[in-house]
Amino acid sequence: MERYDAAADAISWPLVDYSACEPTTDQVAINRWLGHAGLEGRSILHVGAGNSSVAQLAAERGARVVGVTVAVNELLHGERLGLPGYSVKLLNKHGEPFTATFRDTTFDIVVDNNLASFACCQRHFERYFEALAGLLADDGVLVTHWNGMQWVLDVGIDDVEPAWRLDAGKLETIASAFGLAVLREGDLFFLRRIR
Repeated sequence: MERYDAAADAISWPLVDYSACEPTTDQVAINRWLGHAGLEGRSILHVGAGNSSVAQLAAERGARVVGVTVAVNELLHGERLGLPGYSVKLLNKHGEPFTATFRDTTFDIVVDNNLASFACCQRHFERYFEALAGLLADDGVLVTHWNGMQWVLDVGIDDVEPAWRLDAGKLETIASAFGLAVLREGDLFFLRRIR
């Protein structure tokens, strides 16, 4: 049975909690891009809600934001903010409950700093990418960042986690398999449906 809290059951796998942290360098760059994007009336999915900086920025501009996290503190922090149009869900992006939750939903913007983070195997990573391709509105965009693509959880096992480190070539190959094209602007990567 797949559960969002399965990782919490494994003592050797610490969850990353950014609820009380300043935005990371990659999140700052994504937020800067969002600050120049037309957000009014748009829907945003923020995978890895962190300190809810995306929701705080978007709420001021009339966007609806759904945050997703595996860290209970990030969920509680987001709920305490009480931002209009913001909800937070405790879901593992690689699990079936994530796919089921958003089965009939599309977003104008999807933000995920690290598309491969916490993937345990190729099957679950591909499930996530399939879900992402279905989540994008026809003119939607997925935004990620080079720094996040380079991050891997150090679990002390040689050559396991580093395999999940993404580069531009890997990202393009994976994205194209799911009907998505990749555009790079500096350290930001944008994925859109291939037309």
